[in-house]
Amino acid sequence: MGPSLCDPQSLIKDLNPQQMEAVKYYGQALLIGAGAGSGKTRVLTRRIAWLLAHGFWASSILAITFTNKAAAEMRERLAALVGPEAEHMWISTFHSACVRILRRDGKEIGLTSGFSIYDTADCERLVKLISGDLNIDTKRYTPRMLLGKISDCKNSLTSWQDQLKNVNCDYKPGQRGYQVSAGDVDELVAVVYAEYQRRLAMANAVDFDDLIMRTVELFQRCPQVSEYYRHKFRYIFVDEYQDTNHAQYVLVRELSGIDSGEEPDQHMRGAGRVGPSWITVVGDSDQSIYAFRGADIRNIQDFEQDFPNAKTIMLEQNYRSTQTILDAANAVIARNENRKPKKLWTALGEGDKIVGYAADNAQQEAGWIANEIARIHEEEGIAYRDIAIMYRANAQSRSLEEAMINANLPYQLVGGTKFYERREIKDALAYLQAIVNPADNVNVRRILNVPKRGLGVRAEGLIAAYADAHDATFFGAIEHMEQIEGMSARTTKPLGVFRDMMHGLADFAKDHDTKPSEVVAEVLSKSGILEELQRSEDPQDASRVDNLSQLQSVAAEFEQNTPDATLAGFLETTALVADSDQLPGENEDFGKVTMMTLHTAKGLEYPYVFLTGMEQGTFPHQRAMEDTSELAEERRLAYVGITRAKRRLYVTRAAVRAQWGQANDMMPSQFLDEIPDELIDWKRREAGVERMRASWRNDDDEFGGWDDDDDFGSVPFGGSLYGKSSYGGSSYGSGMYGSRSSYGSGRVQYGGSSARVASSSYGSSSQRSYAGAGSSSSYGSSYGSYGSGKPSGKSGKVTTRRVKPKTKPVDLTKSSQASQTDNRSGLSISDVHVGDRLTHDHFGMGTVVETQDKGANSVITVDFGNGEVKRLLLRMAPIEML
Repeated sequence: MGPSLCDPQSLIKDLNPQQMEAVKYYGQALLIGAGAGSGKTRVLTRRIAWLLAHGFWASSILAITFTNKAAAEMRERLAALVGPEAEHMWISTFHSACVRILRRDGKEIGLTSGFSIYDTADCERLVKLISGDLNIDTKRYTPRMLLGKISDCKNSLTSWQDQLKNVNCDYKPGQRGYQVSAGDVDELVAVVYAEYQRRLAMANAVDFDDLIMRTVELFQRCPQVSEYYRHKFRYIFVDEYQDTNHAQYVLVRELSGIDSGEEPDQHMRGAGRVGPSWITVVGDSDQSIYAFRGADIRNIQDFEQDFPNAKTIMLEQNYRSTQTILDAANAVIARNENRKPKKLWTALGEGDKIVGYAADNAQQEAGWIANEIARIHEEEGIAYRDIAIMYRANAQSRSLEEAMINANLPYQLVGGTKFYERREIKDALAYLQAIVNPADNVNVRRILNVPKRGLGVRAEGLIAAYADAHDATFFGAIEHMEQIEGMSARTTKPLGVFRDMMHGLADFAKDHDTKPSEVVAEVLSKSGILEELQRSEDPQDASRVDNLSQLQSVAAEFEQNTPDATLAGFLETTALVADSDQLPGENEDFGKVTMMTLHTAKGLEYPYVFLTGMEQGTFPHQRAMEDTSELAEERRLAYVGITRAKRRLYVTRAAVRAQWGQANDMMPSQFLDEIPDELIDWKRREAGVERMRASWRNDDDEFGGWDDDDDFGSVPFGGSLYGKSSYGGSSYGSGMYGSRSSYGSGRVQYGGSSARVASSSYGSSSQRSYAGAGSSSSYGSSYGSYGSGKPSGKSGKVTTRRVKPKTKPVDLTKSSQASQTDNRSGLSISDVHVGDRLTHDHFGMGTVVETQDKGANSVITVDFGNGEVKRLLLRMAPIEML
């Protein structure tokens, strides 16, 4: 027994009953189900200190976290509780602990203590070399993609030998001249994996995933090493257990000795010196959001089955958020099945209602958010650092960044690169700059080998030397490539193709100078940037494709907002946006609004949180629409987002989002439906187009139009996307809000009719529009005026009075290339009932288990058997009722 280091009672006097029970629990296995904001770090550190206060040795404690920051915080808290004795514990991340173990005992499995740890760049370089030796197409099978597959193998503890057996491959590491079967991805991965591990071993190196996998290998191959660490660490603590993958789960079991068969000494206190260690894990299954990284939610769900005599203590009192925010979170997460019941509550009071806003488009949504941030900063004295904007995917940040810049609001991006600084965006803009200004040597050199076309460092050096010798531009030297000495035919051929391509793009840009979006589309197509990313099997390249679609949408918006739009003008605009992110002045708050994805937000908290993009297909993500397990993860992500807010939560959505320069109408997120309506104060429940659509469906009134309290002067239909022009004649704004309407395609013109619809006013007559300190421009000038009308005196759905038209309303969908009124199934929601049988072209026979009447966007849920339950958009689903 060790020395008693502090008064035990001082450790529990300020805890609630559940926290106190968790700290004092005396037993082999404990799961602390810690809800969001329930003080889990306090409980974990107090439990460790409680053991020390009762005479257990600090050196017998291993505490594992997921980040170095969390480990440092735990170490600091324990030092404050027990003093210098905290230095004798192992408090670290999984990977740091494994490095220490492998440095000491790795020689048992062929690793000397001086082994190298490769970072991602090192690993990609190694895989690239291997791909070259095996004649693998690195454009189709990128090093990043191959590394991702190898990582999946390691996280599941699948060795390279097992992977080769799984694909019936006879490759021997180091074998020369081996031909991988064309198109067989599994075999290719297995071969690269085997060769990758061989070369790591030759270099006495490991990668990040090896640190876990090889430690498990060490324990399983060397019983004496496993026994040493089992007897050393008698008390194991694991934080964020819901985020562990299979390899980490097995590592914990190896360390705990639960499978060793060793019996504990019944005469010893606590875990004693032999037998299984005592293990405490802390986590929340409702916050398991990293399945895409290999996290396995079953680890925490099955803890009581995995560890005999385990006890679970739930921490449900929240110390972060108001009850309104917690009620919303509870209502959303309750829809998930197979979860332990848990209902967060707080003593902080009911608090403000959640604030909701439905915008016409992403730009108006971003503008309203910026306007509201400026308002609460000036009127309520809220510091910028206390505000966070969260979104599902990085591609959503562009319109939000522009709104913040235009409003002169300081912000910072966490966990992501600013939109115009992303590599693929900079590559595309470099092409455009080179077209507009061929003398721009920097951008021409950037794109010379992007995407890769065989013009590497040597070719670039020869061109640059010729340009310097003849006082010419870099592109000028390319124009005279036949005169460059030392240029081989192998180089001149792709260089000639590049030169001709740039000439063709320049001619196209000249002919389409007033249509920057079309020039962007041509560059993405002809340059090969888009094709390379689309062919890639790297999941991260899919997000880069999304970013390029956003760039094309930016160009389309520029065309609509700028009467004399040109390509050069568009490039100037993007340059100004990229350079306009400035720090606040000396007399202003030095904090910044934080912008981040929801995955990045895990573990953080802010007094004021904006949850944006609350639409079906955005959040929840499109791929979750027909996969119940992915939808459950999306719902957990929503739960995480909601519980980041301490005082006030905002939820916003857009009726339309643009991709590839075309407009898609968006249904409100089902997560909004799951939040009790009385918890949300809707500043604008419906977008203008949705209210117009409703007016066309309603023919009961004698008079037509909007309520008197609607503001008809605030925002032109479509907000900033269309400037101040009236418009009509396309499905963008039709009765069904055109899903694929074209921005300035020539056949569909915005401004072709006198139809104009305005958004309702936001707030009351005292509501102001902000454009940043010292700015005389109203934010409504580009994003709509939020509050120029008189107060409605009510919240919630905007009511309207409408007339039955004497003539049929003009169908604005007629000129659209793809009207959203298209109903592939030919069914309405009234035709479908729970229990009905149907057949789907892809999924086969199924039974309807739920229907949701959302008008043209009605949804049905169908059980196709074998646990395959899908949510289908009725009008688009290829189904037939039986």
